[in-house]
Amino acid sequence: MRGDENKKINGRYESVYMHSAENILKELNQVSPSFCLAKWYNVSIHIPTGMTHSCYHPPAHKIPLEEIVIDASAIHNTKYKKEQRKLMLQGERPNECSFCWEIEDSGSQLSDRAYRSKDVYNNNLIEEALTVDNPNPKYVEINFNQACNFKCTYCSPHLSTEWMYEIQRNGPFKLADRLHHDLTWMTNSNMIPNNSPDNPYLQAFWKWFPTIYFGLHTFRMTGGEPLMDKNTFKIFDYVKANPKNDLHLSITSNCCPPSNQWEKFMGSLEEITDLKAIDHFMLFCSLDSWGSQAEYIRTGMNFDTLYKNITDYLVNGKMHSLTFICTFNVLSYFGWNNYIRNILKLRQEFNTNRQLIWFDIPQLSSPDWMNPKLMPEMLYVLEDSLDFMKQNIETDSNKYKGFKDFEISKVQRLIDWIKNPTKYDRIASMKNFYQFFSQVDKRNNSNILTTFPTLEKFWNECQQLQ
Repeated sequence: MRGDENKKINGRYESVYMHSAENILKELNQVSPSFCLAKWYNVSIHIPTGMTHSCYHPPAHKIPLEEIVIDASAIHNTKYKKEQRKLMLQGERPNECSFCWEIEDSGSQLSDRAYRSKDVYNNNLIEEALTVDNPNPKYVEINFNQACNFKCTYCSPHLSTEWMYEIQRNGPFKLADRLHHDLTWMTNSNMIPNNSPDNPYLQAFWKWFPTIYFGLHTFRMTGGEPLMDKNTFKIFDYVKANPKNDLHLSITSNCCPPSNQWEKFMGSLEEITDLKAIDHFMLFCSLDSWGSQAEYIRTGMNFDTLYKNITDYLVNGKMHSLTFICTFNVLSYFGWNNYIRNILKLRQEFNTNRQLIWFDIPQLSSPDWMNPKLMPEMLYVLEDSLDFMKQNIETDSNKYKGFKDFEISKVQRLIDWIKNPTKYDRIASMKNFYQFFSQVDKRNNSNILTTFPTLEKFWNECQQLQ
């Protein structure tokens, strides 16, 4: 895994990764103050619903079928995305990229315009972006199937079969101002997932994939749960048959797949790495808190199974690393300091001559009742974690055993984003928080206050608004 190098820069011990991202941002700004390489070379594709976006911040948009009939590369290079690129080249800010604009306007931390561009950057890429109409991506993230054995509280039926079954059995959630997970929305929005092998978006992908494969830097599979889909293992077989020794291959997993899928995954990984068919494998573990609180947020998780599986991966994997992905939401506050201490513990146990354990903290903005802006009074938790991370920062004397400067920066960025004044309707969100989790507890035979006892005062305030 690249990005774990530290050295003295400007008289300080800093990560090369963060320093490079700062320099790349300067290059981007020479083109325009809104230019971002991710719009050209980074793509997330949702095969079941035929949606795409350049990274997880902008809303996904529909890939017109008529475009991929003409050219399979339109699965990435949609006309809509080309319009957003044009705005960037003109120095205008696409509205869909508001997260980065908010961060940049705060002036305190690097936005993902720098980090996502760093993920795909090479010396000639900016010049190429200014001339090419249909660029081949360097970073591809793909969701092949909605199959999933979890019902994460912030997820949706179009991304999880367990959520689909739940809503078919018990109907939508009745909130203070609307129905949530009403399946008629999926019908009206043309968002009914198509998980069949005849899905035209899947067919377009497999036609397009061989044409971009040898130019890829990173290929990442998400879900649903990717270890429940045969296309994931089809990719593994393709890589074994077509070794590419500079490829970064990844999956984003709940790390608790059913049946023997974990063992099957570990077997495929062993074959790939024994062949030296890739440069590196990254397992992204989706985990938003620790222990029972993580289980509550991500219904279906067995935390002990998850922990057993990730330690199995750490011990037995090769050419590999692990990144915890904490989609930071309002319920993440309560276990965050325990989470961050366990990351340090794992680093001290497993990291030797390189960085094996990573983490990232993308913010959750929707649904609104799980947005961390709902409880700004809990910001002290993140601020306390900053102090802890700074006390345990990586230096030349504790290589790979502490926290990186860019990790500290990302926590500070999250704090700044939560503090940033927006049109967020906190009262409406408080009403929906109570309504939604009351129904979650009834359906799951759970109790939010048993799992999050320090939430009681806020819970009562929400109840009084009903």
